Amino acid sequence: MRTGFDDELEVLYVDMIRMGSLAEESLSLVAVALSRNGERNLDRIEELSRIIDEKEREIENLCLKLLLRRQPVARDLRTISSAMKMIVDIERIGDNAGDISEMLKFISSPILPSAVGLDVMSRKVIDMVTAAVDAFVKSDARKAEQVIAGDDAVDGCFVDAKEKITELIRKASPEAEEAPDLLMIAKYLERMGDHAASLARWVKNALE
Repeated sequence: MRTGFDDELEVLYVDMIRMGSLAEESLSLVAVALSRNGERNLDRIEELSRIIDEKEREIENLCLKLLLRRQPVARDLRTISSAMKMIVDIERIGDNAGDISEMLKFISSPILPSAVGLDVMSRKVIDMVTAAVDAFVKSDARKAEQVIAGDDAVDGCFVDAKEKITELIRKASPEAEEAPDLLMIAKYLERMGDHAASLARWVKNALE
């Protein structure tokens, strides 16, 4: 009986890793698109957003089956419950990546996002998401705490980007008309950092 349950939990872990990897791939493409002269593979980002949505539904169904059929308790229950919360955050990260790909269609200058620091910000978010998924896989509470602490750095990047974007408007530079789109991209990245921190908190919850 327990062996069968352990096998199903292993499937859940594998699916969670796969969903996290999809989010990491999406974020990596966003980071490239935001880098100086980076390739904008926007169609793939949007495709990944749809795939992540499908994976969320698949994992949610698996979790519900485990809860109903196995009626887990203690740590097993916390693991499954946390997984259901985590997939919501991962799905929103995928959605935000898709949102950024839409905004990038209105940014004419390929060097503008990096000029205001959005490429650096995106790489910090990638590090957070990667570490959060790794903390889940390895049951590493300390790494989860590091992810949560890392959100401050992303928030700092958001403040810096906002100041640089505001400066474009103040100077009435030719790129000023793209400032609202740049600001929205920065906001989406900041939200991604929040979701990564939330992922880490759910990991800690599962380990308590």
